[in-house]
Amino acid sequence: MRRILVVALAVVAAALSTATPASAGNWEETLLDPPPARVEAGVTYTFGYWILQHGSYPYQGGDLGPTALRATDENGTAVEFPGVAAATAGHYSAEVLFPHDGKWIIGSQHEVLMTDPLVAEVTVPGPVWIAPSQMKERAPYAWGAAHPSFPPAAADADTAAPGGYPTSQPAQARNVATRGHETAEAPGTRLPVWLVIVGGAVTVGFAFLLVRRYRRVNR
Repeated sequence: MRRILVVALAVVAAALSTATPASAGNWEETLLDPPPARVEAGVTYTFGYWILQHGSYPYQGGDLGPTALRATDENGTAVEFPGVAAATAGHYSAEVLFPHDGKWIIGSQHEVLMTDPLVAEVTVPGPVWIAPSQMKERAPYAWGAAHPSFPPAAADADTAAPGGYPTSQPAQARNVATRGHETAEAPGTRLPVWLVIVGGAVTVGFAFLLVRRYRRVNR
């Protein structure tokens, strides 16, 4: 019966090790390039932006696919501005036009990583306020001449990029080296931690019931 308990605990430990990276892996921070000093309704502006996995480097899993900036007004009406990929990995640009005056919140939009809902706030007509970063510590990355304009960290910043990524390698080599690892972290392939904990508790409880039954039968 001791073997039953050992197997049950091993199952729980394996499941937890599978679920943990999901809570650490698939998110990004979107950073704007320096925006126009003043924005008005009905005028087209080019907004450059970076989508950085873990707030530190371009997406490591290959092609991120279509991206966009999404502006939402005070009534919840959203307008999307499709992005065009630049020559530098992780960098995009979008033609942005606010259809009317008011306050707008800019976030990112794509279908691979968890998106960044608060990139900037815009008062139309008026300035663009870039949201402070929640990144307390970024992973190192060998940026070339083109690199993001990192905003200052918020006073309560508490997020750090997870380790274990070969961020000093060139982009192409880094994508090849980590593609298998990132595929394992793709959204939907890992169980939520709470579900693993509940399943583990049920497994251990069932094992104890088997032990008690075994002892009762063999008295």
